[in-house]
Amino acid sequence: MSNPEREKRQKLGRVLALAFVLALILGPGPGLRLINPDISDPEAAYTILGLPRVYAWGLFWYGVELAIILTAYFKVWRGDDKGETNAGAKEAARG
Repeated sequence: MSNPEREKRQKLGRVLALAFVLALILGPGPGLRLINPDISDPEAAYTILGLPRVYAWGLFWYGVELAIILTAYFKVWRGDDKGETNAGAKEAARG
């Protein structure tokens, strides 16, 4: 039988992986089109809190990626309750 806690972590891992891929796409990719101001607009704002909009956009998505990595580290990438810290790494070292 499967451990319900383990299944919960696997589901969270899949959600975090999907969110990370989304952040990788939106950060430097097509997401830039969402925030770049129209050059012909005379009242376009080119900065956010004194930072260029493109730079702030990139920093935001790097922050999202960092939050996903930290969440995965503390919630998903841990051993089972049997005291194992990383079962996959132990098996790879043996074989």
